Amino acid sequence: MNTINKFTKQDEPLVSLSDCSPKITIYPSYFLQKMPGTCDDLFLRQGVAAKILSIAEQLPEGISFVLIDGWRSIQTQKFIYDRTISQFREAGYSEEKIKKEISDFVAFPSKDPLKPAPHYTGAAVDLTLANGNDWLEMGTDFDDFNQEAYLDFYEGNENLSVNELHARDNRRFLKRLMEDAGFTHNPTEWWHYSYGDRTWAREHQTEPLYGGTERVH
Repeated sequence: MNTINKFTKQDEPLVSLSDCSPKITIYPSYFLQKMPGTCDDLFLRQGVAAKILSIAEQLPEGISFVLIDGWRSIQTQKFIYDRTISQFREAGYSEEKIKKEISDFVAFPSKDPLKPAPHYTGAAVDLTLANGNDWLEMGTDFDDFNQEAYLDFYEGNENLSVNELHARDNRRFLKRLMEDAGFTHNPTEWWHYSYGDRTWAREHQTEPLYGGTERVH
């Protein structure tokens, strides 16, 4: 067992989600943006992938999953991390504010076995719902760093527009699907869920199931 997987309780392989179900479509956003370290497929730990497949098969007729990102290389994670810092600087954030808030939006590209970046474990997935060829209304695009992207942004507001009501209800539906299957959500990103990583472990007061891992080409 290599150093990266030293603390992994389940030494499961990464598996491809391409062509695994008619209820699942892959949209490799970072590959399409030509980021380093990406490919046109999407990978998750075998156990996590099985859960996604199980949820997908239970989706209502005409509704499907769009998987946007799963396992992420450290090369890609570093690119996203550095780009986000640049975007914050361009927005006028002070270095102190960036240092304080950056972790709410993007993980440090760590290979540390005890603190791996969530997507580097293969236990985190970014996804949304689709109806036919259209993605369902979620209120913001994927990778939006505004407060509107917070999962519960529309909750407790009685003056929502028709689109905002759709976004609220679709977020609620996705959250219920994922949490009923044991996944943990990211409060600042409506699209991000995980099972078995450090975030999941903290919520369940247990040890992580998965550490960082490399994809075997």
